[in-house]
Amino acid sequence: MEMIIVSSEQQMRLIMLFSRTTAKMSDKALIKDLDAHKVNSSVYPAFKSAQDLRVERIKLPFGDDKTASLEGGDFLYRYLAKGYICLGDYSGQPKPDLSAWGVRSVRKQPRVGFGL
Repeated sequence: MEMIIVSSEQQMRLIMLFSRTTAKMSDKALIKDLDAHKVNSSVYPAFKSAQDLRVERIKLPFGDDKTASLEGGDFLYRYLAKGYICLGDYSGQPKPDLSAWGVRSVRKQPRVGFGL
């Protein structure tokens, strides 16, 4: 199982992609193929065209959704704590669990995404 985070440091925004298998695409191909991913956010078109997009791949334990959820939440929290906004509404499995960091709810920004 894999969680892929595509982020822009300049825009302070990110998207998360989840896969039950490991993605076979290179980072460069993944960035070029961002149109294939439907993200419900009004700022997603500007994000896709950012020049500083970076890909981080996180291997999550397969078959143990609880541990995968905690590990995914750990990586997501690192970004959100720096002020990043996650674009769109959350979709995918496993859902990152931020409770280990004391986060009970996230701040929603209508038509944009969520942050701390």
